[in-house]
Amino acid sequence: MIAYDLSGRVSLGVTGADARVLARVARQMDPFPAGDASGPADVVLEFDGTAPAGAVDVQNPARDGMTTRYDGRALGLMAGARACTLLPSPDGEQLTLRCDPGFPLAQLFRTVVRPALQVAAVRRDAVAVHSAAVEVDGRAVLVAGWSESGKTETALALMEQGARWVSDKWTLVGADGAASAFPINVGVRRWVLPHLPGLAGALPRASRAQVTVAGVAAGATQPLRRRSSRGGRVGAVAALAERAVGIVDRAALSPSEIRTAYGQTDDPTRRIPLGTVALLTTVPGTEISVTDADPAWAAARLALTGAYERHDWYQLQDRRRYADPSLSGEERERGVAAERRVLERALAGARVLSVRAPFPVDPGRVARAVREAL
Repeated sequence: MIAYDLSGRVSLGVTGADARVLARVARQMDPFPAGDASGPADVVLEFDGTAPAGAVDVQNPARDGMTTRYDGRALGLMAGARACTLLPSPDGEQLTLRCDPGFPLAQLFRTVVRPALQVAAVRRDAVAVHSAAVEVDGRAVLVAGWSESGKTETALALMEQGARWVSDKWTLVGADGAASAFPINVGVRRWVLPHLPGLAGALPRASRAQVTVAGVAAGATQPLRRRSSRGGRVGAVAALAERAVGIVDRAALSPSEIRTAYGQTDDPTRRIPLGTVALLTTVPGTEISVTDADPAWAAARLALTGAYERHDWYQLQDRRRYADPSLSGEERERGVAAERRVLERALAGARVLSVRAPFPVDPGRVARAVREAL
């Protein structure tokens, strides 16, 4: 079995995969290298081609857009005719994902693999914090907050000011007070690139082309998108155009590509002592303020936003409980409470800053305000 060790916090195993699938898994797990398994993995991907048992209950797409099937024992996530069955071990310490060949890995990682690793990390006294992270003067600075509050943009602006890259969207933080990366790509919006000249000048060719195409699409559809607030058919078409532009209007860079752009050559899997958590709150107006905050307050907010970002995972649990109502339905609440406890210990030795700022905004302003407060 091939294994990915996430800085000693949690691990993913892969078995039965061909070279093409292994290459796709490697891209999803960047910047962590594949290695030999030294013990049981917390989450295991199996691609053995074993046909799943016949379904006794199918849950068609609801508000979450997923289709699942239940065979009387386990839930399977569907992608067309292909299934990936979730098989937890009897003691709950390991989750095996038995997938049909050709099951789309991007969907699987987004919906199941990443949240399963994050849930498993809590059993190892660590939390995947919904944050970007950089290293400043040998200590980790987490830029956390609700979705679309400027975490990535602020972290990249800190990079422009001399910080070192750690992670985007999620950062593993242990109760021991150390932070490390979590594998996920970095989404860079087109509008922010003029504020990030170092990154803009070093974009990979494919990302540069994507940004150019997005700019053309945004310009061509701008008159239509201005009508998105209208009702009726015109408003619906305009809203669809707005969503389409929003999807393509950012470049997806791997963590390794971000590190290369900034000339970073240190160990991407390193653990770094946690120094500061800058918790963003989006506010109206133009002013930016930074004040010290209560670590317990921050721990509660971070546990809640992390759980919210794992909503697909918890909806899968709801579907499984629908198929078998005898199962407990308290996983989300238990998870929030457990993460909060770990975070309270992790933040005990760190400084917590409440950063109130508008978004979108020049991220350099936010980064400078954070740096001045460090």
